[in-house]
Amino acid sequence: MTETTKAPSNQVEHLPYDERDEDYHEFEEYDEVTKPAARPFYKRRKYWIFCAIMTVIIVAVAVPIALFVILPKVAQSILNGSTMSFDDIQITEPTNTTLQMSMKGTLGDTGPFSATIQFPEPIQVYYNEKLLGSMNLKDTKASGGKGSISDSTTFNINDAEAFGSFSADMMNNPTFTWVLKSKITLKALGRTVENLDLNKALNLNGMGGFPDVKILKFDLPSDAAPGQGINLQIDTAMNNPSPIGITLGTIVLDISTGTTKLGQVRATGASLMGKSESVLNLTGTMYPQTTPQDLAAVSALFSAYIAGQASQTEARGVSVLPDGVNEVGWLSVGLKSMVLKVPLQSPEPLNIIKSIELGAMGMNWTNADAYAPLANSPGVIAAFQMPFGFSLNVTQVQNNMTVVYNGKNMAVLNAADWGPAVTTKDTNGTGSSINFALPPTPFAINADSHPDFDDFVTKLTVGSSQAFTVTGFAGTVAQTPIGEVRITGIPFKSDVSLAGLQGLKTEPTVINSLTVIGGLPTGLQIALNLTMVNPSQLSIYTGTGDRAAVTFAMMYQGDNVGTVIFPVLDLAPGQNVREAGALFTPTGTTGGQALLQNYMTNKPSVVDIFGSASSSGIAPLAAGLAQVQIQSNMPGNPAQLLLGTSLTILDDTGKTGVAMASVIVNNPFIPGLTIKSIKSTVMYNGRQLGAIDIPDVTIQVPGMTQQASQPLPLTMDLSIDSLISLMVDQAKVNNLNSAPIIALSQMAKDPSVKIPSSVFAGFNLPTFVKAAMVGLKVDVSMQVDVLVGEYATSLTLTQPGVPTATDDTILKLLPIVGTPIAQAIVDLATLSFTSVMINSPAETDFTTNINGLIANTGPFDADISFPSGSSVAWINGGSEVSIGQIAMPVVAAKADVGAVLALTNVPFHVTNGGNMGDFVGYSLKAESFEWSVVATNMTVTAMGAPIPNISMKKTVTLKGFNGLQGLVIQKFDLPSNDPDGIHLVLTASLPNPSNVGIEMGTVQFSNIYQGQELGFVQTVGLKLLPEAITPIAMEGTLTKQTSEAGLAALGDLFRTTLNGGSPNLIVKGKSVTPAGGPVSWLSSAFGSLTMNVSLPSIGKQDIITGITLKTMTLDFTGPDPYSVMTSSDNIEANYHIPFAFPLNIVQVAEDMNIQLPQGNNVANLKLPLGPAQTISPGVLKTAYANQPLNVDGSHHETFNAFSKILTTGPGVSFFLAGTADTVADTAAGAVTIPGIAVSVQSTMVGMNLNAGGAAITNISITGGTPQYLEIHQNVVLQNPSGLTVKVGEVGFNIGYAGHAMGRAVVANMVLVPGANTLPAIFHMTPDSDAVRDAFLSGFVAGASFTLDVTGAADSTTVASLQDAMASVKLSSTITGITDKLI
Repeated sequence: MTETTKAPSNQVEHLPYDERDEDYHEFEEYDEVTKPAARPFYKRRKYWIFCAIMTVIIVAVAVPIALFVILPKVAQSILNGSTMSFDDIQITEPTNTTLQMSMKGTLGDTGPFSATIQFPEPIQVYYNEKLLGSMNLKDTKASGGKGSISDSTTFNINDAEAFGSFSADMMNNPTFTWVLKSKITLKALGRTVENLDLNKALNLNGMGGFPDVKILKFDLPSDAAPGQGINLQIDTAMNNPSPIGITLGTIVLDISTGTTKLGQVRATGASLMGKSESVLNLTGTMYPQTTPQDLAAVSALFSAYIAGQASQTEARGVSVLPDGVNEVGWLSVGLKSMVLKVPLQSPEPLNIIKSIELGAMGMNWTNADAYAPLANSPGVIAAFQMPFGFSLNVTQVQNNMTVVYNGKNMAVLNAADWGPAVTTKDTNGTGSSINFALPPTPFAINADSHPDFDDFVTKLTVGSSQAFTVTGFAGTVAQTPIGEVRITGIPFKSDVSLAGLQGLKTEPTVINSLTVIGGLPTGLQIALNLTMVNPSQLSIYTGTGDRAAVTFAMMYQGDNVGTVIFPVLDLAPGQNVREAGALFTPTGTTGGQALLQNYMTNKPSVVDIFGSASSSGIAPLAAGLAQVQIQSNMPGNPAQLLLGTSLTILDDTGKTGVAMASVIVNNPFIPGLTIKSIKSTVMYNGRQLGAIDIPDVTIQVPGMTQQASQPLPLTMDLSIDSLISLMVDQAKVNNLNSAPIIALSQMAKDPSVKIPSSVFAGFNLPTFVKAAMVGLKVDVSMQVDVLVGEYATSLTLTQPGVPTATDDTILKLLPIVGTPIAQAIVDLATLSFTSVMINSPAETDFTTNINGLIANTGPFDADISFPSGSSVAWINGGSEVSIGQIAMPVVAAKADVGAVLALTNVPFHVTNGGNMGDFVGYSLKAESFEWSVVATNMTVTAMGAPIPNISMKKTVTLKGFNGLQGLVIQKFDLPSNDPDGIHLVLTASLPNPSNVGIEMGTVQFSNIYQGQELGFVQTVGLKLLPEAITPIAMEGTLTKQTSEAGLAALGDLFRTTLNGGSPNLIVKGKSVTPAGGPVSWLSSAFGSLTMNVSLPSIGKQDIITGITLKTMTLDFTGPDPYSVMTSSDNIEANYHIPFAFPLNIVQVAEDMNIQLPQGNNVANLKLPLGPAQTISPGVLKTAYANQPLNVDGSHHETFNAFSKILTTGPGVSFFLAGTADTVADTAAGAVTIPGIAVSVQSTMVGMNLNAGGAAITNISITGGTPQYLEIHQNVVLQNPSGLTVKVGEVGFNIGYAGHAMGRAVVANMVLVPGANTLPAIFHMTPDSDAVRDAFLSGFVAGASFTLDVTGAADSTTVASLQDAMASVKLSSTITGITDKLI
């Protein structure tokens, strides 16, 4: 601490009073007394005399002066020269305006007197000439030149900003100076001196930025809240050189390294003690980092910390909260100005990797350098323990590893690339493990360590384990709550051990399979499938190429019998199933021949397998493999050469004694096996059954197959005794009774002998023979010369119990007895068919269902089979015409009874399609027919014994189809169109009188009418059952007709049908298509079938239901008034047909009578065939032109009345009766349907001229004569009807006011529908001059007049219209001339 000091002796000290010379003069004596003598005064006598005198004077004079005059000045001088220092200033309870200050200090150079110092006024504290604040101090005492200060007081801050600046300097500077100013009172020598000036500079040590800050504890104990980072704990020792201590309360600091803000911490209850080390317990959060630069900075921090290296960090003040809530500004200013340089360093490098387990390790010699194999380990486990508790997931690792063996660095594994890793927590939670794979990395052996590596590999090969040490540095990439941190340079050292191969002796090497894959002249090539157990954790892979091969010698009974070759040695820890090759070279050694014999006779052999120095081309491996010596069981060949034999009795075996035997040779080898010679005997119960002796044969069996040999001649002993003995012995083996054989042998000698059928009940000879032969096994002794590939050898083998198969040819020995008996039975039998059903007929083959009876079949239950079928011939006029072959099934007959035939799906083969067609054609028409059924090569199986070569010929009579004349059509319909006509649907029934039925499939019949084929009908799935009525639903088409005859026939068919008739049709077979497709012989026969049939009547149909003449032109200008020329462009007729197929009438001709009333023919209109169209369903529109309406001569008056009504009436109702011929556009063609009866009521709208009135326009007086005045005018008449009437010249009488005015003549009157403007010439000839004059006067004056327009009998010369014209009565209003004459 720096204290206040006296001014130097060469300086003039400023005193608190004025210094004057006279003042010094007054005290000269005093000054001299007090000045040190040159020599000790007490050694002089004069001194003591002078002293006594002066004492009296001083006491009398100087003391009062000193007390009242000198003492204040002395006190001020002493005050000025005194010193003040503070050992401890503790600031507590800081606020923005006050603080509590406790202080302890000392006063020095306070003078010789004891004194009491009082501070009546606040002491003002200045810093840099700015008043910081003030404080009150209590009284203190001084004595003997010194004193002490100890007080607690409130410091009132005067200038907060200045105080903040001071606070920053105090915390960061090594020293600072306060100036204290105040008034003090001094009590000494019984006297009180007031108003002394205190102006003291106080030099104090600052906190100097807190040098030598120490981190006592650095911990990251846990994760912060999600997304917030890692919880941070720091205990730091703050060395405060200043005597000033501060109670801070809660402080907040930002922690950073470089430019990276690491986090924020705070301490609560923090205090900085003066002149001492204060420990702050800081807690907070290390922030998540996102930028690569910040993550790199954090990674470097962690890496250095773990490595025990120092990292420079900084702590910057953020805020001070003395009460934990509110910030004190001046204090925060000071704190914020503070930057703490704090080195972060672990006390020592951290050994976080506790151990390393390599797990399974691989050595891969794919590199060319045998001393740089690729090492890998898929399951390296590094146990680690972080010094922190936050979550950490290592995702990548790298390492640089050195392998130490025999006390020196042997190899380097530098896995510099980052690889994936997985972090797992220990179950006890005390540590974690990093699981990662060591990628294939060169196991680089140091040049001076090759012998060590050889030794290392050898010991791993033959030993149980091998220890070594790994050292190096690792790097990790870890996911943490603050981001992905990359920590490098992590040191590790661990002792590890690998389990050794133990010479591959821990478990026997098992030969799973041995396959001969080739044969060379010198030996057999063998493929081995081995199971080898590698007890170690070391995988060995020798790579590729020639160097990869590993060989072992194979020995048996001390002889080298071959070599085992691994193309590549690939051993993984545990069980290894591997492929190897071997060259078996038995030639020339006793052990080799013995091993071959054991192998061929399925005897296992224990072989020895030895390594050698040349076992591998890889030097480090060769040394280890040379010490390998294992044993293995070589299995024998379990496969027998003969798998079985089969015996075939030839047709002539009974004569020659030679049968054929085939042997099934098994070749268990991959190369081919060739048998070059065979000599064998076949024995049964010590008796020779036969022998084979073939000195030169070739039986080639491809590798790994079983091959039946070609039939080999077997010489048999066929003597009765031999065969009987065989059957009897086998019967005993199979517990069979052979007694019925004896009875059968009696019948063979005399077929006519009568034996009751009960003797043979239940006995089946073939079953007996087959049962007796079941399980037949023979003993075969053989000598064979063989080639296995190119390897030749001779084998002598005996195979007992070789399965011998016999087939049905064994029964070929039975017909010698059975054939005569069976033929006699068949000759006596009879054959009859009650029904035959032909199923699914086809061109050459179909099936039949046959019901019938075979009678008189003899005493045996017999099955009669027809291996060659039965031929069927049609007996035609005494000639047998072949038509087919029936593949008769086996027919079962009962003894003494016969067999009921109920055969289904018996195949029938057509032998001649033409003959078959002729027969079917005949049978379709005939009442009956005959078949000749012939069978040869029959086999009669009696007692189960098949007796072949039996023949049969029988005649069978069947009913014919008799033309199928019973066809009846119940109903028919024409519902729609087909693509080529009108769809026809009908329902019919067809009785079949024949006991032969047939599945005809799809059948088409042509429909013929009036000699014309109008279409067809067909049915699908037609099946004519024998002697049954078949309902038929048929559909077809009235096909489109193109010829006149066809169209005429079709039209007449419609006419007859619509008029209620029953047309007679001829139905002719057109096509028949069974389910399997067309059959020519059936088609030709079916085409000859003709049936007469009638369509049922549908009753007389009213086709035309109404006729409406919407327009009509009547031309009365012809020569005959009762032969009126007519035309119409719109006649609508309503029609209905009883069928739904589309019908478009395109032409129509009519012969119609107008009847008034119904039944009374007034006029006739004959319309020739003209165009028509169907405008809507059931509505026909037609038109015609210039056809006469001829009125019957006896009905002129009626027609006149008819015309009158049409002229002046609203309309007329009448009847039309007659016939219509139509041409209908149908899908079957343009069909003319003649003579359709018509009888309908119709109406015609009249012109109703009288109702519409007349208008006279365009009046023009054109001239006159003495008799009349000629006026040209237009007469406008309204025609509301559809009639157009041509009348010729017509005259109308004009009247006015009851007077005749003259006649208006229309030269050529034609009335059309609507308004008609008719030019007329009016000859005005009034019957009264007065009326004339008045009319003309009014007319020229523009007056209006109402005129009467009427017809008369002479209005027209057309007789048929005179009544009509006479009935015209109209009125019209005209207006005269409005223009002024003058």
